[in-house]
Amino acid sequence: MLDWSTAAIIGIIQGILEWLPVSSSGQTTIVMVDFLRINTEMAISLGLAVHIGTALAVFVKYPRQLLDLRKRSLSSKFYWATTIISLAIAFPIILLLEQTFESEIWTGLTITLFIGIALILTGLFLAGSRRRTYRPISRGSYSDYALLGLAQALAVLPGISRSGMTVGALLMRGFKKNQALVFSFLLSVPVSVAAAVYFLVFGSVAGIGIWLFVIAAFFAFLFGYLSMGVLIRIARSVNFSSFCIFFGGLAVLISLLIWIAG
Repeated sequence: MLDWSTAAIIGIIQGILEWLPVSSSGQTTIVMVDFLRINTEMAISLGLAVHIGTALAVFVKYPRQLLDLRKRSLSSKFYWATTIISLAIAFPIILLLEQTFESEIWTGLTITLFIGIALILTGLFLAGSRRRTYRPISRGSYSDYALLGLAQALAVLPGISRSGMTVGALLMRGFKKNQALVFSFLLSVPVSVAAAVYFLVFGSVAGIGIWLFVIAAFFAFLFGYLSMGVLIRIARSVNFSSFCIFFGGLAVLISLLIWIAG
């Protein structure tokens, strides 16, 4: 059952976890499906739509950097080429995902297990990223655009961490870690806004009521803004792949408990 307090909790989870490589949409989906008893279609749609709050947090946190991307530069070329590739790949995945809603394959058990496995795979990808740190973002190439666009597009699947995939891809290609983090923040804006608009117009999110969605998005904005600065400060000392694998293992454990209880 979704009311204003549970909408706020969903927004808080999204805001705190968006920048960590643990799939914020995956975690919010688990909470909604396994604990709030919200149907899977609504949970996945709302988990993706509420990203508009954290996208707004990025705009407020980095307005100058986003506005600078309107200018002709190698960094802006990297940004917009990656965004176009992401959208071109992500929307067919979303359409295919929506078709699976009708097959009724998604239950509390299957979605939790899927998210857990996807998180573990994201963590392994992040752990395998080479930590060379000699290229600035302005030195991106066409192969970087394609890889990063694909990595971000796959994150529309529950359990695939957008931040984990994008930061991992940038590190694997030899970009500087702090620049990779900020660039990942900036990349989230157009894709998150596009996904939110899609699920609000064509998905089932509108069925919860506009005010409940606004509450969830507001808390996602607030806690997303606060958590960005914390992540930048701890980025040098935290092994993010371990976070991802831990949460993935936890999701798999929850799915096993659901199977045993059922």
